[in-house]
Amino acid sequence: MDESYIGDQPGDGEPQADLVAEVDSSSYNYDHLKGIDPIAANRIHPNNHRKISQYLSLYAHHGVLPSQLLQGKAAENWGRVDNFRYNCCFICVDASLPVLDQFVEQRVDCMIDAGLLNEVYEIFTRNADYTRGLRQAIGVREFEIFLRAYITEANDEAHNLIDESMSLTSVDLPDKILKENMRVILKSISDSQPKIALNEAIDKMKMNTRRLVRRQKRRINRLEALFGWNIHFLDATKFILCKSDDTWAAEVVGPAVEMIRSFLNRDASSVPDLDTSNSSGMNVIQRDLWAQYTCKACGDKILRGAHEWEQHKQGRGHRKRISRLKKSQGFFSMEQQRPPQHRGSS
Repeated sequence: MDESYIGDQPGDGEPQADLVAEVDSSSYNYDHLKGIDPIAANRIHPNNHRKISQYLSLYAHHGVLPSQLLQGKAAENWGRVDNFRYNCCFICVDASLPVLDQFVEQRVDCMIDAGLLNEVYEIFTRNADYTRGLRQAIGVREFEIFLRAYITEANDEAHNLIDESMSLTSVDLPDKILKENMRVILKSISDSQPKIALNEAIDKMKMNTRRLVRRQKRRINRLEALFGWNIHFLDATKFILCKSDDTWAAEVVGPAVEMIRSFLNRDASSVPDLDTSNSSGMNVIQRDLWAQYTCKACGDKILRGAHEWEQHKQGRGHRKRISRLKKSQGFFSMEQQRPPQHRGSS
């Protein structure tokens, strides 16, 4: 549901004073939302703090359950192309996964060479929460363990290099020493513990970026399967391999220009009719936005909607865990569905 739609909906009446006080005094957490509106809670991730706060604010100010606004025609049309204000031509520049994986590794190496470690060091804070804000970004959280151990050990050594008689203008010398030492560790050919820890952090960053690529691909596929988006894919594999401007022009720019020109001219042979593609696409998979599924085999992983659940069951990680469980113990009902519980307005 569009956030503006949720935020602009008036309630059926003024909320009770104690209702507003109750929500305002809370921490706006997932359990609070689940207690007020379990149907809406099923629809979002427990760590989606922004959406949780938005839903609770809606309930506090208007006394309307968010799930009541996310039903009926509005929910049915949400995200569909034929419900957009404008006609859209969707173009996605894609490439084969093996080539993208290679590109990701090269990209991470370039970022390290360009000074990524210094940037991460600047925002590193001991005992900070690396699950929220900037620190949860790929390229930051992977280095937490390395920096925590490295700075604890190296900080004392750096301070010992500073003469007690130095002026206050030199108080930033430890940071300079630590940054220089990190570069020395990075370029070192030895198998010291700091070098091993740093390499593990870099490898983890590459792995998480590869996972992000796959997650983005799945999301794009969902737009086609669930919302009927007619996405035109352009293959940039050859360009990534050869880095040629001519290849980019021939494989990506040229075809994109033709697609846009055909779209603007309504060339049905090149760009299929949007209404036809949308209606057929929406019939492929029934959108189930309210059912919540729990996979016991994967550590009580929560999936929202039938499509996300089916995609999870097809994943290699899930299938491997199921296979191991079947071999190691009597396997019974490790996959559990939690259907939404409907709750009327209070």
